[in-house]
Amino acid sequence: MNSDTPSAIVASYRRCMRGDGFIDTFYRLFLASSDEVRIKFQFTDMVHQKLVLRESLLMLILYSENQDRSQAELIKLAERHDRNHADIAPHLYELWLDTLCIAVAQHDPEFTPQVEQLWRDAMQPGIDLMISRY
Repeated sequence: MNSDTPSAIVASYRRCMRGDGFIDTFYRLFLASSDEVRIKFQFTDMVHQKLVLRESLLMLILYSENQDRSQAELIKLAERHDRNHADIAPHLYELWLDTLCIAVAQHDPEFTPQVEQLWRDAMQPGIDLMISRY
């Protein structure tokens, strides 16, 4: 793969983002997945939150591909989610990732089990870092 060719995970991200519905689907599913999640987002500006998620997904992808390049930004994100701020408990990340993969399945026309595994593999290093900073 040359440097102009996007990685498979970036290509899937782009396919998901082509339409308007991916982020909405994710939050609809995520908020419905747990009362604990719903309560966490009760007073959240969802317009802003949806923009943040788009950026955070890219940050997590970049971190999985080159941890040195994006670690500082991910540490800031982890701090915003730690027990002293948003208090996102470690067990919620598994639910977040499962929900993300369901949304990808609904919005990536080239979705396969391999694409799901790409997403899981790409998100996990960042999730691990965020949990370690809880």
